[in-house]
Amino acid sequence: MATLMGCGGGGGASSTPPPALTLSKPDSYVLKWSDDFNTVGAPGSDWIYDLESPVLEGGGVWGNNEKQYYTDNPANVYVNNGMLTIQAVEGVPSGAPRGLGLLATSARIKTDTPAYYNALNATPYGFYEIRAKVPCVAGAWPAIWMMGKTGVWPARGEVDIMEWFGAQFTGQPNQVQSAVHTTFNHWGSAAGLLFAKRNVANMCSDFHLFQLHWSANEILIGVDGVATFSYKKPSNAGTDKWPFDQPAYILLNVAVGGNLGGPVNLRDLPNMTMQVDYVKVWQAP
Repeated sequence: MATLMGCGGGGGASSTPPPALTLSKPDSYVLKWSDDFNTVGAPGSDWIYDLESPVLEGGGVWGNNEKQYYTDNPANVYVNNGMLTIQAVEGVPSGAPRGLGLLATSARIKTDTPAYYNALNATPYGFYEIRAKVPCVAGAWPAIWMMGKTGVWPARGEVDIMEWFGAQFTGQPNQVQSAVHTTFNHWGSAAGLLFAKRNVANMCSDFHLFQLHWSANEILIGVDGVATFSYKKPSNAGTDKWPFDQPAYILLNVAVGGNLGGPVNLRDLPNMTMQVDYVKVWQAP
């Protein structure tokens, strides 16, 4: 998930640039992987829980001073009525780290599984669509994003399809952000983060289609068919600027507080609920 904000931008062009992507799924693309969340209970076997230690080297929760502790508890993540729900819940278990000001449990799940990579033929290129409703609540930090399969962040590459920041609740509640992180461009780098923002009508009341079209030369992200952010592969780029050719997995989570979640009111935790109707990935045949 992106944290501090920097300047955005794209890369250079080659002598024969490839055609630009669009957010209209090509008719030739074939559905390779999907989850419609039709099985009641825990998320299916293509998902695993991300339960890494919340304390990173140098201190802080996930490096972002977040106030949640991720669990595999059914109270935090479950499937019912054709919908995946991720829910923040007040309080933390006895085994959670102390001294970090943790306030709640939540969930972060990912498709970092052999079945997922095999379905996509070990390539990230394709058209991704996630129909979801995000919690527009002060203190919430929901995200739909992707991470390269191997390596150390940020060298492995990160693609943020959708982030909503509770810290902006009173100013821009309908605003979403999309971004990429690379070794050259990330929130802690001198070059800054590559990102863009867009206001989405009815962001806080409706389900929306969060979309990503990913090729060997461009990453295009948008909402409901309208582009939000594009990053084109720079000319002669190395993996420091384009680490986006290896397989990558999808993550869904609701963070609480932190640098961009903002101040947390415990009374708002029951409303920190992200619902996901489906996740689908199409690829060229």
